[in-house]
Formats: sequence, C-alpha cells, structure tokens
Amino acid sequence: MSESNQYSRKPDFEVLQKKRELSNRLSALFHVSLIAVLILLASFWKAEDSPDAALFLMVAFVFLGLYIFVGVMEVTLLRDLMGLRASLTAWVVLFAYFTYVAKAKAMSDINSIFHMDATLLPMTLVAATALQVLSMLFWPVLVISVLILIVSYFWRDEFVGGHEGLTILVSLFVSAIAQLFLVGLIWGWVDSSDQRKSTIYRLAHFADFNSSFRCKGIDEHEFSVLFIDPARTQVVVVPKIPELILGFSSKATWLQPVTIPTEYPHRPCLP
Repeated sequence: MSESNQYSRKPDFEVLQKKRELSNRLSALFHVSLIAVLILLASFWKAEDSPDAALFLMVAFVFLGLYIFVGVMEVTLLRDLMGLRASLTAWVVLFAYFTYVAKAKAMSDINSIFHMDATLLPMTLVAATALQVLSMLFWPVLVISVLILIVSYFWRDEFVGGHEGLTILVSLFVSAIAQLFLVGLIWGWVDSSDQRKSTIYRLAHFADFNSSFRCKGIDEHEFSVLFIDPARTQVVVVPKIPELILGFSSKATWLQPVTIPTEYPHRPCLP
C-alpha cells in the first residue's frame, strides 16, 4: 500500500471514530432519559404515601432532565463551540452574573426574615442563593422547553428516520417535560414570596440552627438556637418547627406552611 493511500485512509478512520463516539454519547443520553422517566413514574407512585420521597424523586427527575438537555446540546448544536475559549468565558460570565444577583436577593430575603446579618447563616445563604437562581431561570427555562417541544413536533419525521434521530427526539422530549416540571416548582415554590420565606426558614432550622445545645434556662426540646458570637456565649432563640402540621400531612415537609416569628430574642448561653 502506497504512502498516499495510508494518509487518505487516516481521515476516514478519524471520521468513523468521531461518529462512533457521538453514537455512544447519544445512546448514553437515551438510557439516562429512560431512567429519568422511571424516576418520574416513581415520584407519582409515592405522591400519596410518602410526599417527601415523591418531592425528592421529582427534583432528581428535573435535574436529570436538565443534564439531558445540556448533553444533547453539547453533542448536536453546540458540538463545534464547546472547545472554544469564548464559550468557556461566556459560561463563566453567566455563572458569575446569576450568582452575584441571586446572592444579593438571598441576603435580602434572609435579612427580612431573621433581622440579622445573612452571613450568620452561611448554609442557609448558599441554599437561598440556589433558590434565587432557580427563580431567575423561570422565563428562560419556560421559553426553551416550549421551543424544544415545537422543534420535536415539526421535525419528528426527520428525527424518526434513524436510530440516532429517534434517540435525540426522546431525549429532547424528556428534557422538555423535566423543564416544565422545573417551571412548576419555581412558580409554586420559589416565586411565591410566602412559600420561599417558609422554605428559607426551614432551611435555617435544618442547616444553621442548633437543635441540641446546653444553655441554662433554654429548653432544647422546645427551642433551637443560633450562636452569634465567636465565644459562643450569645444565641438567637427560636421555637422548634413541629414535625407534623395537622391538615397538611399530604404535603412534603418542605412545602408545608410554617409560622415565622416576628421577633428573635437574643439571650446569653450560660453552661
């Protein structure tokens, strides 16, 4: 075999290798889509018996759907753009913008609830920032999910024409459904001011307040405390959240309403 033939076959081999890698990635996304559908069905099945588990499964389905969408975009429309430094710069700028604005809104929410510096509740601040990011994604996610459904419908014949096309169609459809569920969660869980504040208050109890402590004159069975000084001698005292609110037991814990105190007394923590 001549040297020129060897060089001519090398590009063909590279093309076949890239096609094989693309097919493997699409196949993996297809299997992830099937797993996501099973998780969605499991969340419906658990909705009445175990609402907390159902909510967890629903959130898992939503994040899998977003993963599938980003994965499909990477191997199709954005395949030739992912290696560019400009793409990395764009992602960094977008991430910085969303994080900065969301953190500012989260600090404002925490301050309005607890009337104290938000940095005293670091874990709550992180979680509240994530909630605000979701709130900012409401309209982009809604528009993208509707566009995906429209594209999937009008290009269904081209997609179904081959195995890879069908894989892309199914993956896009599952990701669109997941994003619509995300829009529903944002609308009912984050954009509602009362629900968002209730969620932040629960997050603070879960992540930053101490449910077990030793402070003279403060009953740890009735109250939780937040240490507010380095010496751990001053605390903010709040009543514990009841584990079950009668009349709302069919809702997941994180979606149940909670009474938020208007005042947060500061007391010394004496051993």
